[in-house]
Amino acid sequence: MAEAIAVRVRFFARLRELAGTDSGALHVPPSSNVEDVYEALRRQYAALPPVESVRAALNQEFVEWGAEVSAGDEVAFIPPVSGGR
Repeated sequence: MAEAIAVRVRFFARLRELAGTDSGALHVPPSSNVEDVYEALRRQYAALPPVESVRAALNQEFVEWGAEVSAGDEVAFIPPVSGGR
């Protein structure tokens, strides 16, 4: 049984600034979900805001926080967007 799976992570807008990077790789336990990935990142980058302040995408599609990740997946985190016309 695998001890960890690798996923690619991407940060957008303000989250990129808070993390000091736009992307990276992360190893998480098998059966992890998107929220597990984000919480692992929050331990690594303490300035990241709580889950309630972020949207998540899995392989370029918005998903709920409970969506399970697989090895090689891309998980992106986007702050809420406001304004516009």
